[in-house]
Amino acid sequence: MSDVEQNLGVKQEWQYKTTGIPDSLFSRSKAGLTREEIRSVITSKARIKGTERILDVGTGSGSVSIEFALLGCDVTAVEKDEENFEIARENIEKFGLADKIRLIFGEMEHINLSDTDSNSFDVAFFGGTDNLEKSFENVFKHLKTGGRVIIAAVRLETVVEAIAVLKNRGINPEVLNICLNRGKDLGGKTALAPSYPIFLIYGDKK
Repeated sequence: MSDVEQNLGVKQEWQYKTTGIPDSLFSRSKAGLTREEIRSVITSKARIKGTERILDVGTGSGSVSIEFALLGCDVTAVEKDEENFEIARENIEKFGLADKIRLIFGEMEHINLSDTDSNSFDVAFFGGTDNLEKSFENVFKHLKTGGRVIIAAVRLETVVEAIAVLKNRGINPEVLNICLNRGKDLGGKTALAPSYPIFLIYGDKK
């Protein structure tokens, strides 16, 4: 299948304006994939109008960046793992969004954001939380006043760290815990299979 045919196939499968693209339409990196329902909540909490500039830190498979780009946003996505980076690039090309998503390889704490078109982002989303304190220090300088930070976390220790990181910069964080259970067949009947709870820690720069 050619790249053109592959791109057309994805576009034909997902023609909707709602978020929550099915997980099956993405190539999955070793970091996993932010689940479709979680992506919908993330974009909802970002409170966007569709013209914002988004910074996606630790983009992994690139799925959150793709959701934002399809809503009209311009996205800068950062990924430090080579394998994840290539998977993200593949997914971005599948959806025909290379003109809307700038993919940067490297560790966020060392990325020079001053060479972007504008030094200000409306929303910073952290899907990767390694070296959160140092990464956030770099990001915070390039976040607009009134800009929103959203941090996704699975580990409780990361939740505690994220709350502290935001509070230390004068951001009053909100914390949302999302627990998903999917129906699955169990002996011809339906049982609920749980997945890891996800925490979203978010707030606005004053």
